[in-house]
Amino acid sequence: MTPTTGLILSGGGARAAYQVGVLAGIAELLPPGANNPFPVIVGTSAGAINAVALASGASRFSES
Repeated sequence: MTPTTGLILSGGGARAAYQVGVLAGIAELLPPGANNPFPVIVGTSAGAINAVALASGASRFSES
């Protein structure tokens, strides 16, 4: 079985803003035009909103 990397985003208003910054930092580390490195994305509350935004643009991670 091949291991799968997932992204778990917690809830909480302030955490959601922090998550956006971390995701932007990850996007900067990826090569231009790279796909989303997380095949599994889950979240709760505000993290779910970020998860949906990220998943909706999963093929263009650095532009999300």
